[in-house]
Amino acid sequence: MWKQKIGISVGNHYNMPTEQLVGVLKNIGFEGVSLEWEKDVDIKKVIAAARESGLEIISLHAPFSKMNWMWQRPLGEDEYPLDGLLASLKVCYQEKISTLVVHTWIGFDYEDQPNEIGFENYGKLVDQAKEWGIHIAFENTEGGEFLAALMEHFEGDENVGFCWDSGHEMCYNHSEDLLKKFGQRLLVTHLNDNLGISRFSGETFWHDDLHLLPYDGIADWEENIARLKASKPLEYLNFELNISSKPNRHDNDLYQKMTLEEYFTEAYKRACRIAYRYSM
Repeated sequence: MWKQKIGISVGNHYNMPTEQLVGVLKNIGFEGVSLEWEKDVDIKKVIAAARESGLEIISLHAPFSKMNWMWQRPLGEDEYPLDGLLASLKVCYQEKISTLVVHTWIGFDYEDQPNEIGFENYGKLVDQAKEWGIHIAFENTEGGEFLAALMEHFEGDENVGFCWDSGHEMCYNHSEDLLKKFGQRLLVTHLNDNLGISRFSGETFWHDDLHLLPYDGIADWEENIARLKASKPLEYLNFELNISSKPNRHDNDLYQKMTLEEYFTEAYKRACRIAYRYSM
């Protein structure tokens, strides 16, 4: 019998209130959820509903709009986007959530390079997280050089680790083995599938970031599982999936024909296949 807890990331844009959806996820079989902080969402209400249903809160996802600004000028704690990072971190502290997932860059224009301004801005977040006993999990997205720079800069900080997005690795990071680089600092997973980079030029673009159910894309899940097993052990394998297609694409359209109960049940079945192999 395999024993591996399974979690799933939940945004706030389904055709069902998030505080109701978490109960559905618990009934399907998920044991934890990773939630998304948004300024206009009563996240504490969602957290309470999730915990009332018996779900663990694995992590909270910080806002990531305009994260390139973090590298462009010094930011005060009340300035966007640093204020959003600190506001979501405060929720982690108040609600006893152990980990905040943070992006290190956004966009596909790379005029900026890792610099002291960014280290200073992110340092404000890391220092406050350390004071409150919260882990910061930097996620691989576009702009892999910014992730690498932050992981190196904060290498000695025990509260800084890695969130591995398996799909981002394929479509943004040119399938570079990021678990080989950062797997011993792994804190959270965002497991999902896609079809890789669609442009013959090799140029990356967000329309390739499909977040398909595992086994609906081209990912080699046996290889992914082997790499996960060689990384820091995790209490939860967390999945981050998208029920909707990207603009002018139809890769996820089949999911739209399912009810939410059907969709997340199928997601759970795929997750169980991976969890079983991971626990062997």
